[in-house]
Amino acid sequence: MEPEIRLAEVETELRQLHEAAGNAAFTDEQQTAWDALEAERGQLTTAIDEARAALERRREVVRSLAAVPGHVEESSPDPLGQPGSVKVPARGNPWDLNAVTRSLLDEPSRGGQELRSRAMSAVEHASGVNARSKERLTKLLETWDLEGDDEAARNGRKIAAHLVTTSSPEYMRAWTKALKTSMRTGTPDAQALSVLQRAMSLTDANGGYAVPLPVDPTLILNDDGSTNPFREIASVKTIVTDQLRTVNSTAVSFSWDGEAGEVSDDATTFANIDISVHKAQGLIPFSLEISQDYPGFTEDVRMLLADGRDNLEATAFATGTGTNQPIGIVTALAGGSYEVASDTTDTFALSDVYDLEEELPERFRRNASWVANKRIYQAMREAGGANLDDFWANLGQGQPKQLLGYNTYEASGMDGVVNATQDNRVLVFGDFRYYWIVDRLGFSLELVPHLLGTNRRPSGQRGFYAYWRVGADSVNDRAFRLLNVT
Repeated sequence: MEPEIRLAEVETELRQLHEAAGNAAFTDEQQTAWDALEAERGQLTTAIDEARAALERRREVVRSLAAVPGHVEESSPDPLGQPGSVKVPARGNPWDLNAVTRSLLDEPSRGGQELRSRAMSAVEHASGVNARSKERLTKLLETWDLEGDDEAARNGRKIAAHLVTTSSPEYMRAWTKALKTSMRTGTPDAQALSVLQRAMSLTDANGGYAVPLPVDPTLILNDDGSTNPFREIASVKTIVTDQLRTVNSTAVSFSWDGEAGEVSDDATTFANIDISVHKAQGLIPFSLEISQDYPGFTEDVRMLLADGRDNLEATAFATGTGTNQPIGIVTALAGGSYEVASDTTDTFALSDVYDLEEELPERFRRNASWVANKRIYQAMREAGGANLDDFWANLGQGQPKQLLGYNTYEASGMDGVVNATQDNRVLVFGDFRYYWIVDRLGFSLELVPHLLGTNRRPSGQRGFYAYWRVGADSVNDRAFRLLNVT
């Protein structure tokens, strides 16, 4: 066990002894335990200080070599390739699972504050998590109510506990070790499995063993870009239940009235919107030879998970039916009051784009964006002709950045061709903060030790079975306009 982690455990045990005794003197047994722990704490502190001093001396030598031709300064290690290298904060240990357990059982206000502090520190020091994702997770932790006694606050505390446990160095080491031994032998390492089981007992994930935070595509933003823009522009929520209930309302209509005049009936109408989560799943097969000859395979899992999820969700968030899958934005708006027909039958023209922009109420235009298939954007550019510069703004390589002053995003799951005599819902304009994506906490990965062939005999392959749950829907259709070329 690393000295930093053992030090945190020792300090936790010291606090527990002190709290158990209260204002009374220690018993002989308590005093003996206290003295032993205090001595161990001193030894650990000295060992940690010496190790850090040695590391700093080594880094100083490396920095001095950086100026010498042929030498480069050391880079940040991969937390999955070398999980033992994950940085631990200099003071304290946010990943103390004993403290996390106490916080979940503690009085809501105190336990929530403790969990928020630990989760924010864990996110800050987590290795392998990009800056954008750290910023997003920190903002979420700042805005969540973790101190209340209602269901939302209790769920928030579970999410914070999940962030702490799955970002810990111990969990990442255990997950990686279990993954690698499973690939080689078909059975995870028993000691690593014990660590995973203890950590998962503190969370409310989907089941199985949640992937570590740096690998979790439902929590980490992809720095490599994607043709699935929805997670970038939509409101993304995380829950630990099967459904998110929100309230939609019509606009409040206030009025001007004379002195002592009776107020008019300006009542608004409220309605519930329930967003259910649906299971998505996939299998990543690999041969026994790969598990033996490809040492970097586990480091590629992160890319495979993110890419597979993006490909599936790109279509669902655009045109998902809502039956065993999320409701796409096109599906949510299709056939409703906020669908706008093209000016000319079966013909897409620039005038349709202007019409769509004008149809959207002013209060939603401030944060509005365009979403369409790349082919539709190309059709606009072709139709723009000599007036293209007036139509597009900030043209760069590939897709233009803005259209009529609003950001454009490419959605490969939307219609890219206009077909005669049928509906062609090709362009959405609106404030996508009102399109909600709801993630059920946890992205899980399990090993299938033997895959079977068509004759039900082993094929010499294993497989990673990955699954997660997600839902989506528009929570305010008035914030969008959908162009239907028909």
